[in-house]
Amino acid sequence: MDSDDRLAGAADAARALGWSGEGGDVDDLAEGLADRLREQLKDLDERYVAALDALVDLHEVRAERAAREEQRRAETLTRIHDALARLRLIESPEKLLERSTPEACAACGFDRAVLYRLSGSKLVAESFFVEGDPEWAAELLAASRADPLPLDQGLNETEALRRKRPVMIHDAQNHPGVYHSLGRVYKVFSYVGAPIIPEGRVIGFLHADHYLKGRNVDEFDRDALFAFAEGFGFAFERAVLLSRLQAQAAEVNRLLASTEAVVRNYVDAEVELVRATDAQLAAGRTTAAVLLGPRDAPVDELLTRREREVLRLMAAGATNSAIAEQLVVSEGTVKSHVKRILRRLGARNRVEATSIYLRSVGERP
Repeated sequence: MDSDDRLAGAADAARALGWSGEGGDVDDLAEGLADRLREQLKDLDERYVAALDALVDLHEVRAERAAREEQRRAETLTRIHDALARLRLIESPEKLLERSTPEACAACGFDRAVLYRLSGSKLVAESFFVEGDPEWAAELLAASRADPLPLDQGLNETEALRRKRPVMIHDAQNHPGVYHSLGRVYKVFSYVGAPIIPEGRVIGFLHADHYLKGRNVDEFDRDALFAFAEGFGFAFERAVLLSRLQAQAAEVNRLLASTEAVVRNYVDAEVELVRATDAQLAAGRTTAAVLLGPRDAPVDELLTRREREVLRLMAAGATNSAIAEQLVVSEGTVKSHVKRILRRLGARNRVEATSIYLRSVGERP
């Protein structure tokens, strides 16, 4: 029977007792029905009349609670949406981990939260938040890291990760599925937990409770944390991918800068009287030096301080005359330094010497 049918039935019952209302408004119908019942039962024991009034009051309380719960759900979902929007603006994975727990508490209404990362067969704490008590949060984080939560058979977290579903635990101090250290250190009595699963792969876990408020968690707390954990998982995955792209871009920029220096030196290199095959070999070795990975090149051990200065300027693309001007020496002296540098490094030309130098200082061409 749907709500309209029940409303019509209540109106018929009220009319049968002499009520003359229309029956369209629930409040009017309830008040009219209560009045008619009181009138009909006025000769009964007052206890029954009081019980009837209490029943009506309880109905009103239940309706008020339902309305408050509906409002709570709507406000919580709005806060979760806003929190995830803020987290998506954070590009650093480390900063995102740090902000995860305070945002979870602010969004879902908890006063404590801890985020774990999945490391093999253990959950290692990465962030802990306690509302208004950062010192206690730091102590709990240190204790959690010293004793990671094992994913042993029978523990609630193990089952939650296997099923990829959230959990809700009451009477945590006596629950057989709660890790003993978790209950002792956290002093938890009721909590919810949710796996972090971007694209179906579990990477972490969130715990939260109402410890400071002294109340148990409920089903909506569980579902709200699960919704937050899902959104956080995607935000964290985005931050990791963005960080990797930025690292790749920096590497490409370093490669381009190093290649530009090598090519500039190759163009500016002095012409040598060599066989064509030797020149081709030198060019091939230079290309290999640009494209291949680093190798051992103890430049500091092979060259004098002045020769290292000359080599550094060569790597920056300076010509012999520019080097001479900067070091306040003659151009002939610079040429002598360059010859000794090539000989000591075993380089065929300035380009190879530059490549060896760049690798020695950690700038991979």
